[in-house]
Amino acid sequence: MSKKEKKIIILGVGNLLLRDEGVGIHAIKELEKKCFPAQVKIIDGGTGGIDLLFWLEEADYAIIIDCVRTKAAPGTIFRFPVMELDLDTGEQIASLHEVNLNQLLLLAKKLGKLPPTVIYGIQPEEISWGLELSPAVKLSLPRLVYLVSQEIEKQQN
Repeated sequence: MSKKEKKIIILGVGNLLLRDEGVGIHAIKELEKKCFPAQVKIIDGGTGGIDLLFWLEEADYAIIIDCVRTKAAPGTIFRFPVMELDLDTGEQIASLHEVNLNQLLLLAKKLGKLPPTVIYGIQPEEISWGLELSPAVKLSLPRLVYLVSQEIEKQQN
């Protein structure tokens, strides 16, 4: 008897028009160049907000890639297991765009639709009009893509 293959969702969120704010989408574009099994879905979530709930409820495991505001150096990469965050406090995850990630995750949790989820975030250098990533974030992008690829591989085993 073969074991059921995990449906893994990689959801990149952000706004491509605001430089580093779009790092989640830039990461998705890089991940799309790689060859993953059919049960791995790579999704450009843009600024989709609550509409992204559909993708979470369909997943056995979710990876969200986003820009996060911290006091770290620009380009610093973070990994947040959602199950370790206190979503019920109402305190917003430090996402910088229209998608209130905390509300999305809290709703998924309350509906019983939140799969095991991890957030990969990157500290921005510049949030301003433009399509290009800042030098620091652009330099960190390959490492971010590598870490997400490793997370996918770990979940497949």
